[in-house]
Amino acid sequence: MRGRVPERARLGILAALLLLLLGTLAAGRGNSPSPADSSADSLTTAEAGGSPVAPGGAAAAPNDSSADGPGAAGQEADPGLAAVPWKIGEYFQFSIDWNGLNGGNSLMQVQNIQRLEGHRVYRIVTKAESNSFVSKFYKVRDRAESYIDAESLYTRRFVKHLREGGYKKDLDVRFDQETRKAAYDDGASMDVPARVHDVLSAFYYVRTQPLPNGATLLLPTHDNKKSYDMEVKVHRRERVQVPAGTFDCVVVEPMLKSEGVFKSKGSILVWLSDDERRIPVLVRSKVPVGSISVSLTDMRLSFQAKR
Repeated sequence: MRGRVPERARLGILAALLLLLLGTLAAGRGNSPSPADSSADSLTTAEAGGSPVAPGGAAAAPNDSSADGPGAAGQEADPGLAAVPWKIGEYFQFSIDWNGLNGGNSLMQVQNIQRLEGHRVYRIVTKAESNSFVSKFYKVRDRAESYIDAESLYTRRFVKHLREGGYKKDLDVRFDQETRKAAYDDGASMDVPARVHDVLSAFYYVRTQPLPNGATLLLPTHDNKKSYDMEVKVHRRERVQVPAGTFDCVVVEPMLKSEGVFKSKGSILVWLSDDERRIPVLVRSKVPVGSISVSLTDMRLSFQAKR
């Protein structure tokens, strides 16, 4: 059957793309867990401002009185923190489907606020796992962590551990925003742009922006020892339905510097709820081997409120 991709190869391609699509984070292969950092002292939820928030849901509106907007995560308790649409304990779960075939699930979570080398940071965790069927061919257990400065919202540290089939990779990068350096755990040190993001902190930063139709954001980004400006285009507003409910959304497109099957051919569209929370609702991508969708199935907007 010349010219066709074998089914087993397709499943392997799907698994390798799971984490890439979840975060709309593009520049490398998936991710996995990191041990607790002895230099990061956890703050309590109360100190972080993790108060309850009503869950979002059907056709969420920008002026919905049940939605706590930017700054709701403890700005009255600590005005030094940047205004953000998330709270400690915010959790999103996704189903990942490729050409109509479910391949696994992913999650994103704001775990806590910590102190990292004297700076308060949000610890953001993403995870992707292939399901039992796909795992028979190509098992994926990936996780990434971003430590986002709670005042500036730029990255301070990025960690990823890849477990994809027989492939393993671990990476730990420390970002010194003041000296504009990225220090890798293999000893490499690289110059980076001012106000630099990792691929995960870039996504969370986009959630803090107003996103009017036609706008373009340029985010200095560093990944896999390369720096570039991630371009994010704001296309339109529309309503979409996913397993978690129906949402009014703003559609954005990150222009990704990616490798492999995405190189120069792939495109990714991301649907964020069109309210102050900017909930990631849906991701769709067309790639040379078909199409992939990542759909929100469950969410919790703080530790106290669960859908």
